[in-house]
Amino acid sequence: MFKDKAIVWVLEYIFGGTLIIMPLMGLIVWQPAWVDAKIWAAGLFVICLGVILVSCASSMRQRMLLAKSIDNLAKQIADSSASPQK
Repeated sequence: MFKDKAIVWVLEYIFGGTLIIMPLMGLIVWQPAWVDAKIWAAGLFVICLGVILVSCASSMRQRMLLAKSIDNLAKQIADSSASPQK
């Protein structure tokens, strides 16, 4: 279960980073005129999508780590409560 979700957040990081870097490089290298508002707006929109994907990946990774630590804690509690009864 955790491996499937790990693939998802890794892909979100990759696609998000690509959506941030590629339009930025295009805007820097190509340097459209300030009057090309449509190009700037499209580039900034794609960059915002990349930031959203990266933030979603980060929160998913944190939730997975929290779920793993909760599972480990539940196992420790179950083991410690089972031990004295023997």
